[in-house]
Amino acid sequence: MTLSTLIAAVLAGAAVFMTYMLMERLIAEKRRKDSVRSRIASEGTTLHAPEEEIALDRSLSPLAQFLAGILSRLGMLKEEGLKPLEQRFARAGKASPDAPIFYLFFQRIVSVMLVFLALMIVFFSSSAQGSDWLLDISIALLLAVIGMFGPHLYLENLIARRKKTLTRAFPDTLDLLLICVESGLALDAALNRVCSELGRSHPEMTQELNRTRIELALLNDRVKALTHLAERTDLVAFRALTSSLIQSERLGTSLTDTLRVLSEEFRLERLSKAEEKAARLPVLLTIPLVLLLMPAFMLIVLGPAIISFMQQGSALAGK
Repeated sequence: MTLSTLIAAVLAGAAVFMTYMLMERLIAEKRRKDSVRSRIASEGTTLHAPEEEIALDRSLSPLAQFLAGILSRLGMLKEEGLKPLEQRFARAGKASPDAPIFYLFFQRIVSVMLVFLALMIVFFSSSAQGSDWLLDISIALLLAVIGMFGPHLYLENLIARRKKTLTRAFPDTLDLLLICVESGLALDAALNRVCSELGRSHPEMTQELNRTRIELALLNDRVKALTHLAERTDLVAFRALTSSLIQSERLGTSLTDTLRVLSEEFRLERLSKAEEKAARLPVLLTIPLVLLLMPAFMLIVLGPAIISFMQQGSALAGK
């Protein structure tokens, strides 16, 4: 049995163990979410978001508590470093308190083990030759890249993808919110109606608005609840919406007029982005047109001449 085969077997066993722990965690989390939904969902509200997490219970799971104890003993877990990480996971749509603990454990312990394992593979594969050496080096490089860059890239990809999804869903959400407010609903009831309407089409947006709706109902400070929405999303559109709502709350201006102005502004912005993408199409189509049409065009133009030249050459060769 080669070293690479042994490493692959160890990784497969670790993957099976982590899959079992993940499934157990998901089942417990689903039960907790169902219990929370039954306690806080208002009548007539349908929560369709499959990954909705309402972080009222901030207690860690047993596995997260065990990993946090390991990090604390090694001096790798500090409160001042944990809060910014919680905010980043909130922007990624992961409001569970376990997520930062798992991230830190993988980043500061598992990643070091993976890099050390990669160095061991390189050291023991120095005597190998041919395909075995190439396989060992490839596995070592893969483990080193996952260990050094995997956690950061994973989190940044989640944040970027969620921002893109929320940005795409924001104009429709704002239009629907404006319609609800114009019909006479208050902000809490309007958010409730928007969540019930957008639950299937925009689950990420429903998740954020549900959190805001619950914070508006539970917190005494409405400004703080709206500020949390802007901080969680970290998008210009949501900051503009929350600042306008806060200004309307403080100054007593019409909420309908505020939302109508924002809706028109973002509708024009969406139209300008669509026109910008349409204007870029001719430039983007130039390269594939040249690569795909030019060979066929050259064959059509030069094909008869090449055939005539070959026929004349064969006739001269026959003489």
